[in-house]
Amino acid sequence: MKRLLVLFLLLYSLSADGQARLKDFLSTPNLSSIEYIDLHRCQLQEVPKELMDCIALRELDLSDNELDSLPRFLSQLKQLEVLHLSKNAFRQIPQILAACPNLKELHLDRNPIDSVGKEVLSLPSLILLDLWDCEIKFIDPSICKHPSIQTLDLRRNFLGTRDLAWLYECRADWEIESTWGCDCD
Repeated sequence: MKRLLVLFLLLYSLSADGQARLKDFLSTPNLSSIEYIDLHRCQLQEVPKELMDCIALRELDLSDNELDSLPRFLSQLKQLEVLHLSKNAFRQIPQILAACPNLKELHLDRNPIDSVGKEVLSLPSLILLDLWDCEIKFIDPSICKHPSIQTLDLRRNFLGTRDLAWLYECRADWEIESTWGCDCD
């Protein structure tokens, strides 16, 4: 019983901490000069519209929420370089991110994404793509044409040895992290 109470208090404090960060963000007077915002674990089901005023934003952490899409106004964040969307409900790489020309790091780990298509090519500045522990079963070969990716994390997905051999061959210059699966059909 005592352990259960401690666990409940810990989970409550994590949730309360997220809500406090959200409240602090929403009450910030000059949003246009903010460069980093941490809204992880805030129980968000949608992105706060106040983010559209954060025109100097370089890094945004929206991880561990309940998001499954991103609003159009995110395309106004032209300075955005790092976006954390880990542990949400995204089923694909959000297309709206193509309008963020300086996006260098995209963290989508632990989302139910099952494939990586040509949408990655619309993120020309992307250097790091983190898809650790998603549900990826397919990667479009066009990813080999990406001009700037240097690190691709594919660990703990549904890709076997044969599935990734072509990727290692076509992009030997990339750091590709994977969990080599079985060599079975």
